[in-house]
Amino acid sequence: MLLIVLLIASIGLIGCGKNSSNGNGDGETSADKIKLTIGHFDVDENGALFRDALEEFRKEHPAVNLVEEAVPHDPYRVKMTTLGASGELPDLFVANGSMLIDYIPKGYVGTFNEALDQDPEWKNGFLPNSFDEFTTDGKIYGVPTAMFSVHVIYYNKELFEKAGIASFPKTWEEFTTAIHKLKDSGVTPIAMGNKSNVPVGSVLFGTLADRYTGTDWFKAMKEGKAKFTDPEFVNALKALQDLAKMGTFNPDINSIDGDQARTLYYNKQAAMMVDGAWAVTNISRDAPEDVQKATGLAILPAVPGGKGDPLSVAGGSGWSLAYNSKLTGAKKDAAIALIKKVSGQEYGRKKIENNGQPPVKVTDYDESKLSPLAVDYFKLMSDKKFSPIYDIQLSPALVEVIYKGLQDLLIGSATPEELSKKIQTVRDTQK
Repeated sequence: MLLIVLLIASIGLIGCGKNSSNGNGDGETSADKIKLTIGHFDVDENGALFRDALEEFRKEHPAVNLVEEAVPHDPYRVKMTTLGASGELPDLFVANGSMLIDYIPKGYVGTFNEALDQDPEWKNGFLPNSFDEFTTDGKIYGVPTAMFSVHVIYYNKELFEKAGIASFPKTWEEFTTAIHKLKDSGVTPIAMGNKSNVPVGSVLFGTLADRYTGTDWFKAMKEGKAKFTDPEFVNALKALQDLAKMGTFNPDINSIDGDQARTLYYNKQAAMMVDGAWAVTNISRDAPEDVQKATGLAILPAVPGGKGDPLSVAGGSGWSLAYNSKLTGAKKDAAIALIKKVSGQEYGRKKIENNGQPPVKVTDYDESKLSPLAVDYFKLMSDKKFSPIYDIQLSPALVEVIYKGLQDLLIGSATPEELSKKIQTVRDTQK
């Protein structure tokens, strides 16, 4: 009987050990550890630096059981929208401005004002306007993970030359003429993958719309003083549909993702691709050497009668790290410590040297570690201004109707006028 009792007890102890995890995959944890969950989408090669930082944090804080809840970018957006409805958010999570617009009124997110004020060195290390997208009524709800342009045109200079285009177009007329020449030369002018409905809206349309409307219109729209049915916004929708009608994009644009679109560019089947600054890393790492050397960087040219600054691009912080408002005491302290680790000078230096764009001021870094394309990117952005990113500054419901509508616009199943009215109807319900 004694042996049986001891056997049952030992099985129970083994079972307890296997039902918990410290985030390292060894299936063990101790009762006195602080469990901290973190939701993020850094699951591919581009997220290696972030995942390395999480591993370092585990070693530096053995009393913290850090558990990752990580899924790829597009499913992550869907997941966080669902969790935003239920309120069951992780302890720490990556969030864009649109998510925070949803979470903040519900009281789900903690603020950083006190932590930043208590650590002036950390607070003053960020670039100007880094917190703008994550601040409401003077309260800071997110610490930025980067500062970058979400709009960059990557183009193959050799394919341009073969099509008879000497340099990247400086006017909209030159741009559309170049598109026709590229198409006649046998290549797709612009490769994009809009399967998730986010890419075209975020990396192309946001900047195109600002060319027509100007940033003041966007601000007025958020204040209820301008409408999506205004002529300047409708003209931006028309310009995008006109590009689609003239064969600018790959026919399967709404059926493939960003990786597949990049493959078209890498294989020289497309002369251009429009993507965010993060694609600098993708191209530098994955593209054939001859494509890397032939790649130039540009932005959309000015449009006829446009009210926007032709030197502006959609950009900013984009994403932030936020923490659950339920956190208190040691658990909250651990969360703040982790956020500081991935938003400090050392992490910023590593990010730049990995061809990234940190939100902090970094002056001491090894430029020789940067790819030539990364150096070109920083030169391109030296005189540019940031205009609003739609899916960062607008509510999830509004973003969804705009971006799904753009999918319809690309295939001709909706007119610019119809779409603008549909968007404004959703906007009216939010007032």
